Amino acid sequence: MGSLLLISLIVFGAALAGILLLIRMFTRKQVPKGLLVAFVGLAAFAIGLSIYETQFHPFDRSGGEAYMETLDSPSGRYTASAYYRPYGGAAGGVTVWVDVTADVGKPKTVYYAEANSRFDVQWTDEGLLSVTNEEPGYPESDRSTELEVGKELYHDTGKACGSFLVKRNYGTCMKKGEDRHDSHR
Repeated sequence: MGSLLLISLIVFGAALAGILLLIRMFTRKQVPKGLLVAFVGLAAFAIGLSIYETQFHPFDRSGGEAYMETLDSPSGRYTASAYYRPYGGAAGGVTVWVDVTADVGKPKTVYYAEANSRFDVQWTDEGLLSVTNEEPGYPESDRSTELEVGKELYHDTGKACGSFLVKRNYGTCMKKGEDRHDSHR
């Protein structure tokens, strides 16, 4: 969320510099070179940072609290770890994510969503991870899925599915309401 705040502040700064630039132009006063450079620089930085965040930022999470003990796959080749992080204070919610670590390598986030009251992670087969994330009595809030490790990713809103790095690193990216047959490959 910090990068969104940074982008917002830079866009606000660019907009303010742009307004001052327009006021100077309409009053036919000479535009100070520094104001023009500030506007162009802030606008270019905001656009660049926005492109980075949407296309090249790796999909991974850190800084959460462990939700459960690590869970080894049947052969021990993979380890799944679930985390959560509350947001928004008393009126907020909780996000959960699952990282999978291969026997050699760093953790990769494979699941990210809003948490429901029933959350569980189980290996159904070697390389096949089942994530249950549902609210009993509210089927529309079901965010459960089964993921093929190393090939599939679940992001609740689908926002991460547009990232160039996610497209390059995963064969399938699913969002709420999709399964592996519905998603775009």
